[in-house]
Amino acid sequence: MPSSCLLISLNNPNLKADVEALAKTPGICIFIDITGSTQMKCSSLKEWIAKIHNCFANAATIMPPQFTPIKSIGDALMYFIEDQDLRSSGYSPMQIYDGLWHLATETGSEFPDVKIGAAWCEEVYPITFFAGNRDYYGIDIDLTARLQSMANSKEVVIDSRLRDKVFENYSKAGNRDQFVGVRKLEGPEEVLPKGIPHTVQIYRSK
Repeated sequence: MPSSCLLISLNNPNLKADVEALAKTPGICIFIDITGSTQMKCSSLKEWIAKIHNCFANAATIMPPQFTPIKSIGDALMYFIEDQDLRSSGYSPMQIYDGLWHLATETGSEFPDVKIGAAWCEEVYPITFFAGNRDYYGIDIDLTARLQSMANSKEVVIDSRLRDKVFENYSKAGNRDQFVGVRKLEGPEEVLPKGIPHTVQIYRSK
């Protein structure tokens, strides 16, 4: 079960203490963005609505069913999977990455191209500024968004922390042949993402 989400509200007399008591919530952050979405909307309304629907529905099929998007941002989806929930689900970081790779490399004409950024996050807190909405904030959320912006169409970009967890699973897997996307990872590549105060090692799917 996800961590309790703190509503940032001045109506909360204990807000300062609640903020100071916030614990970091590690997990996997994912941004999935449809590429060429503006050009896509030059086609008929029915066609581009169908493509966005198909992309979002396809994302739902490759993710474990208990993990749903935190939010959609225009033509993009954001997921955050807490470490404790991932462990209890029985899924591994390798399986999450493999699903993302399949989503990025989808070739069906009824699906739009996507680019994906994903990272293993440590500096993340479960807070929201709107009652009734679950959300997460922290520098690692921003980092993941930067990774997504660095990805090319039909590509997944991940940070070295997630890569290490993926390969830890891969090294122990008895069915490695099924995880083609893991063998497609190339890197490391050292980058300085905009707004991030340190360089980051990233890996790209090919």
